[in-house]
Amino acid sequence: MRYSKLVPALAGAGAALAMLTVSTPANAAAPSSPAATAEAGTLSVHRKSASCTSPKGNKINVSWGDGNVSTTVYFNNHCNQKRWIELKFVKQNHDFFWKCVGVNAKTSGKKKVGYSMPDKVVLTKKKTNC
Repeated sequence: MRYSKLVPALAGAGAALAMLTVSTPANAAAPSSPAATAEAGTLSVHRKSASCTSPKGNKINVSWGDGNVSTTVYFNNHCNQKRWIELKFVKQNHDFFWKCVGVNAKTSGKKKVGYSMPDKVVLTKKKTNC
């Protein structure tokens, strides 16, 4: 092959390679791992835990997401006693109301609440706000 045909071919391949490796602002901001992708999504996941009275060192763990129609609360109670998950919701007119979920001892599961984006989540030993 002659140099007159080889040089343009190599130049074109080099330009294509340079275009693939150049970092644009959109590429630089894009997350690279699946975990980072989940964190960068529009829906966020919140987590909360509280210590048990007994057995010492164990906890109740709770997580929920910011849904646009409803909220699903996932729970895992390692305690020997029943615990309460209290969710505070705020209306557009700034009135608020509470929805409560009772979690039996040594259980895990989920509960769907028909309201979205709780303003506050409280883990209690007794039902206080409902």
